[in-house]
Amino acid sequence: MSRLFPKTYKTFIVLTIFGIAMGFLEAIVVVYLREIYYPQGFEFPLNTFSSEMLSIEWIREISTIIMLITIGIITGKNFLQKLSFFLYTFAIWDIFYYVALKLF
Repeated sequence: MSRLFPKTYKTFIVLTIFGIAMGFLEAIVVVYLREIYYPQGFEFPLNTFSSEMLSIEWIREISTIIMLITIGIITGKNFLQKLSFFLYTFAIWDIFYYVALKLF
């Protein structure tokens, strides 16, 4: 059991770093989008996205989830581990996405 602990510990460190980096990257993209579409801040009614920009936004969101799923697949040995690592990384990403938005 003690032989497995260091590898598990390292795995969670790597997943945490990856999740934090993904959260900051995603927040930076959102900051750029806000600057482009709402340079004076939010005013109601909000500007709507064109259908092309909406498609690009969907692709961005799907790509983020695919990257998080992929990291779970790469690090896990069985389905439960893969799912657990995905969910852990997703949680870290989500938390630090909002932390980064608050900072920027």
